[in-house]
Amino acid sequence: MSNMNTSRRDVLKAGTVAGIAAGLGAWPTLASANTLSANEELRIAVIGVRGRGNEHINGFQGAKGAKLVAFCDADTAVLNSTTEKYEKKFNTKYDKYEDYRKLLDNKDIDAVTIATPNHWHALMTIDAVKAGKHVYVEKPVCHNVWEGRQMVEIVKQSDRVVGAGFQNRSDKGLIAAYDYIQQGNIGKTLMGRGLCYRKRASIGKQDKPLTPPKSVNYDMWLGPADDEPMFRPQFHYDWHWVWNTGNGDMGNQGPHEMDVLRWFLGEPMVHPSKVMSFGGRFGWDDAGNTPNMQIASIDYGNGVPVYFEVRDLSKTPDGKDGVNFKGQSVDIILTCEGGEFRGGRGGGAIYDADGKKVKEFKGDSGGTHMQNFVDCVLSNDGSKLRSPLESAFLSSSLSHLSNISTRCGRDATMQEILSAVGHDANLTEAASRFADHLKAWSVDYEKTPWSLGPTLTFDPAAEKFTAGENLELANKMLKREGRAGYVIPTAVKG
Repeated sequence: MSNMNTSRRDVLKAGTVAGIAAGLGAWPTLASANTLSANEELRIAVIGVRGRGNEHINGFQGAKGAKLVAFCDADTAVLNSTTEKYEKKFNTKYDKYEDYRKLLDNKDIDAVTIATPNHWHALMTIDAVKAGKHVYVEKPVCHNVWEGRQMVEIVKQSDRVVGAGFQNRSDKGLIAAYDYIQQGNIGKTLMGRGLCYRKRASIGKQDKPLTPPKSVNYDMWLGPADDEPMFRPQFHYDWHWVWNTGNGDMGNQGPHEMDVLRWFLGEPMVHPSKVMSFGGRFGWDDAGNTPNMQIASIDYGNGVPVYFEVRDLSKTPDGKDGVNFKGQSVDIILTCEGGEFRGGRGGGAIYDADGKKVKEFKGDSGGTHMQNFVDCVLSNDGSKLRSPLESAFLSSSLSHLSNISTRCGRDATMQEILSAVGHDANLTEAASRFADHLKAWSVDYEKTPWSLGPTLTFDPAAEKFTAGENLELANKMLKREGRAGYVIPTAVKG
């Protein structure tokens, strides 16, 4: 056996209990020192094998030093069909689990990846770390701010490597652009803007509550979420557009661009001090309750304003495309003294004051991101993660804080929105573009008004709102209690 293989084996076995038990006290079901298997490869299980889970399967299957060994999903129909598909594709056999907790009991599994609905990310991550597993969790890493903090504190007190699926951090074009900007080549940063313009469609609405498919273990699927009736026709995926399980596009696609914004703004490792957002669900009379049009203003107190725009009505009512801002749609725009960076996944470019492209950075969409996670686990060096949990938590929270302002808002017409943001030229310009956009949809703001959110002051250290209208409601939305049997534990801070 080579020294390299011996090192990998030792890394996977080392120190599981000491790091976790020190911070978590006498919690039950902590991993024993021999929880992780003595393998030359990192043995990985994928939890949530529909949609994004397929990307996890293909990505980790191709990662050097990794071996996929198991799949888990609360929908046995999805689990069985996915397992059959990849057993044929990769000519191998995989263990199957409906209950992720039974998967975590398997001591031969070293790491899990989590591609479930958002409301499950925190509890599964915490349980996996307690079981001695390393974790790769999708964005947003948490469904609300409080549970994200519990994740961070618990992981800090363990020796497990926990990374997030913000793959833009591994895009070679964005890495090069970041370095170029941080070297001062286009001067001081003046403003950051993120865009999430997606071609979404109505999810529909039915009169009677949806009955989950018989193949779904609904109690397990629901987990920490409330047991609420669902009036959408489609069970899977459309959970994104209901607050109980999702976070709208501000918290679906949005976290990717929020994360690139934070990164390019110099990676502030704190929450913002103020946030204000307004949004609405226009053009569709459906079962969703998250905004499909939304603008947020984020203030770190450093003189650099940050804005984020969501437009899920990226098509006109007659189905035509073309909605963008400065040629960008799912990207960021970083305005600096000597130029402007525009781009996102796949790279971007620097533009001068006249809008002329002067330098291009071609990217690769972050194809090495999963390999980075595997390498960090096998080298026992979480400091090399391109998207570590705490950073991912702060990026995810930008979406949550923005959504809270909108959810605490009052009904408003477009004119009232324009009046309320008149003090901010950038917000006024963005709101005016939205107003022009919605004219094509013949929106009646009396029937479907905007929700004009308050400006909320946030204490980054206490993670609590301290000023603004509807303060009590805003603070309540930072956390939820969780259903019996699926309550997220409170971290014991070390």
